[in-house]
Amino acid sequence: MERRRVVITGMGAVTPNGIGIDNFWDSLVYGRSGVRRITHFNATSYPSQIAAEVPDFDPTDYMDPKISKRLSRFAQFTLAASNEAIEDSRIDFGLEDSQRVGVFIGTGIGGGDYSENQHIIFMEKGLKRISPHTAMAVCTHSAAGIISLTYKLKGPNTTIAAGCNSGLDAAFLAYNAIRLGDADVMLVGAGEAPITPYIFAIFCAGGFLSRENEEPHRALKPYDIQGDGTVLGEGGALLIMEELRHARERGAKIYGEILGYASANEAYNLFETENNGDTLSKAIEQSLTNAHLIPKDIDYINAHGNGLLEYDVNETLAIKKIFGELAYQIPTTSIKPITGQSFSVTGILQIITSLLVINKNIIPPTINHNNPDPKCDLDYVPNHFRKKDVHTTLMNAHGFGGSHTIMIVGEGNHLDH
Repeated sequence: MERRRVVITGMGAVTPNGIGIDNFWDSLVYGRSGVRRITHFNATSYPSQIAAEVPDFDPTDYMDPKISKRLSRFAQFTLAASNEAIEDSRIDFGLEDSQRVGVFIGTGIGGGDYSENQHIIFMEKGLKRISPHTAMAVCTHSAAGIISLTYKLKGPNTTIAAGCNSGLDAAFLAYNAIRLGDADVMLVGAGEAPITPYIFAIFCAGGFLSRENEEPHRALKPYDIQGDGTVLGEGGALLIMEELRHARERGAKIYGEILGYASANEAYNLFETENNGDTLSKAIEQSLTNAHLIPKDIDYINAHGNGLLEYDVNETLAIKKIFGELAYQIPTTSIKPITGQSFSVTGILQIITSLLVINKNIIPPTINHNNPDPKCDLDYVPNHFRKKDVHTTLMNAHGFGGSHTIMIVGEGNHLDH
């Protein structure tokens, strides 16, 4: 059976550091953080008062006002990102078999914002004042549903809720749907909106969040001895994936190809991570095997780097176990000091970042990296971008419950090989 290859032909992003791919990329390269003091609610009584909010987002710029009122913020973000990705790919769904075009979306929180607001209304004003659209708005599947409805897409459709892994996991499932012949085109993305009074309080109570409230843009410090926690973010991102021949026949531009994937679980602790890098290193090894690559084939690593030192150390150990001395020669960066920790969305943004690195030969920096932890001694490209020819990149995500997801992408100009 002929192997079906999967490429990316369109990208869209709604992020705290910029709406639109061009704005997102520009802020990454120049290290402009989207972390600010919270404006969505009064956070002065919270130990952490900072987050990566999407500023100046008006959903009615991307959808009918009636539709926007029926959607939670995460679904609004995802639908808005899909608009850009579809335009970017120049795909005409009127010329496609709708049964061969599907939608896979990842989310960790789903419509928690809508649920929280409606609960307040219920407690204050009673059952009769609850919006009749609440049941669908709070559903994690509402984003995948509204995208399919908007573009009349009748192919495979599902939602992945696996915490911070959800974006990369959704991308893998979309890749498999095309590779195995269930679809020719997949819209794959993620959306999150966790900056609400109650959801934010939950993460404060868990002790995960940075308290560097005076200088928010300096708060999230991966691999740095002065890091004091992560920073929550929100947003949405979406990719258009296609079977290679299908993309070529319609003359699509190709950003790159999905080469490999792996997933594993530490089975160690729901909230803490193991301290030896074993499970993550085995997942990296498996992803290389699946991609028919060896360690020296990787030019760049877009890492999870969430600013929680226990994980940053585990991640560094895992990379060194697989790449050995090569590990010190591979630029390894985290985008989270700029985008915040936006759960599932970060995985899609990692794919977008990796593809742009390949196409532009520029590696965005890991900002706020001034005092490296001695155990985190890789090349994190601190604070300033770097020019470098990059052909193949590896990215990893980690989620509560101990799960790890790895994905590898390669350039799109060697697809005849």
